[in-house]
Amino acid sequence: MAKCPPDWKDSDTRNRCENPDGIYRDPLLDAPLTSLSTNTTYQNWHCAYCHGDLDAATSVIWDSILTCYGSYNPTSLSDETIAEHLSFNPITLNWDLNISLPTSDMKSSNSAPGDIQQSTDNNKQEIHHKCNLEFTAPEMDLPTHRCNPNEVRRCSDSWKDAEVKAQCEAYTARISSGRNTYRNRHCLLCNHFDIPEECYIPVVLSTLKPHIPSFPMLLDWRSSEKGACASSQKYDPIFRVCRNVFV
Repeated sequence: MAKCPPDWKDSDTRNRCENPDGIYRDPLLDAPLTSLSTNTTYQNWHCAYCHGDLDAATSVIWDSILTCYGSYNPTSLSDETIAEHLSFNPITLNWDLNISLPTSDMKSSNSAPGDIQQSTDNNKQEIHHKCNLEFTAPEMDLPTHRCNPNEVRRCSDSWKDAEVKAQCEAYTARISSGRNTYRNRHCLLCNHFDIPEECYIPVVLSTLKPHIPSFPMLLDWRSSEKGACASSQKYDPIFRVCRNVFV
């Protein structure tokens, strides 16, 4: 679901839902979100918000994977430590990893120019990598049937109920029956089928794909609960605060 309902009034939320900037400067709110109560995956938090489909018990935020590009791989550091040294650069519009390591911890002697620089402290080296942000669906009970991209979006010519026809053409929440995929349950109904099956569309969202050595880091919002975040909040390991997510 990548649009707000037609009667949604908040233009800022609508714009953030329907026109994401593609840079993902706020991974927690930019990540796709799947509602297990409605079997709907939203393009981002803002789309789920304008549909009133946010619940701590049933909303699953997709995991964020930050792949940092450069020949030095700080394998001795935890994901949490790396997250603390990530920052979004509003000038270059990149995610950057800038971290200072003791020289004794440096394990690579084949670093590319610009990856590693000498610090003013002779016992430390500065690591500078650019990072690519992607999203992936976490393990959860999702449909196993893949949606057919050639979905049925209109009612059968023999269908007479105007209200169902209007609903078929009004929104997208894909459903399958056999080999066919329908735009929503109303389209399924008005094509004279009544045995729905959930289906999914594979999604990979990425900001860049350089062909240089890299190492990945998983931002699992479910395991990154630091401190006493309320049930309506998630801990954000990048901004290092509890944030209000569920309403």
